[in-house]
Amino acid sequence: MRVLFTTLSGVGHLFPMVPLAQAVRAAGHTVLFASDEAFAPVVRNAGLPATAVLPPSDLSTLLKPPTGAPFGRFDPQRAAEGSGRRCGEAAVRALPAVRRLVERWRPDLVVSEPMELAGPAAASEAGVPWVRHFWGLFPPEGILRSAAESLAAAGLAPLAPPVRTIDICPAGLQFPATTPVTPMRYVPHQPADVPGRLAGGGPRVCLTLGTMLPRREPEVAPLWRRLLDGFLDLGHEVVIAIDPKDRPVLGDLPGGVRADWVPLAALLPTCAAIVHHGGMGSLMTAVTCGVPQLVVPHFGDQFRNAERITEVGAGLGLSRTTEDPAQIGAAVARLVADGGLREVSRRLAAENAARPSPAAVAEDVTALTTA
Repeated sequence: MRVLFTTLSGVGHLFPMVPLAQAVRAAGHTVLFASDEAFAPVVRNAGLPATAVLPPSDLSTLLKPPTGAPFGRFDPQRAAEGSGRRCGEAAVRALPAVRRLVERWRPDLVVSEPMELAGPAAASEAGVPWVRHFWGLFPPEGILRSAAESLAAAGLAPLAPPVRTIDICPAGLQFPATTPVTPMRYVPHQPADVPGRLAGGGPRVCLTLGTMLPRREPEVAPLWRRLLDGFLDLGHEVVIAIDPKDRPVLGDLPGGVRADWVPLAALLPTCAAIVHHGGMGSLMTAVTCGVPQLVVPHFGDQFRNAERITEVGAGLGLSRTTEDPAQIGAAVARLVADGGLREVSRRLAAENAARPSPAAVAEDVTALTTA
């Protein structure tokens, strides 16, 4: 059978789908990702085929805060609705190309991450079953509702219900589901080689800004430098996981601090803790590895992610406006010393490991068209 995957042009949306796509292909089925020209190489570098049919998209534009709102200081509900509306509008622009691809390639099944809606719309029109594949915590309801309203405003019929909704977040962390879900283990995708000097050793601490934040707000360095100093004051080895293109944002670093583009899934098993911006990929990889988290949110769903990690006891949150060295030092010290944070983190990792594998879920979803 043929399975078409659709995703927005962001690694945080693509990478959670890679394990299922690989499992579907390993089971003998044909897989294809719909992408744009700029993002198709990222899909191919993950070892999966892609066809560039979508119009170019800038994920940071789709997720930007409301016009006129200071960066990081805006109403989360309004921001969610705005992001959903823009994702719906992006789906309307992409739909003609995705329709043509569905007509020409004739997939038996479409699998889409929650914010890419052209795939589900084209599948609904063609009578092809489709699967919604979440990337972690369920997004705010306002996002999906506003996206659906954008489709309706363009004169499109409501989407057919997905035949499966795949949930890759451990139940101990996930928000309550409002519809039935199919659980699947979160498997971090490792998109790069692992430097030999980082493959072992530890314990150490990881700091990461993610892939989008350094380009979206280049003046992130002061707080992150204060966090770095806090860990160095405690005598911890620190590795900063960052794209080499974004390395200049950090300025000069103390001797012995490593800044490398290294997969978190390889680095975190050697770490006692991670400090990150609240992106879903960083959060879910830390959960998978059982590592306590200090989340410093900057935009979008990062604030909600930080609140949830704190709520379940797997980590701490810290405001991006924090300047008090004593407050930063206290957060740093607690992150690496609090046994309760470590215990909850390890329990979530065990919950994730016990969930069905991508291979098992691949067998389930590919059987839908032959049942």
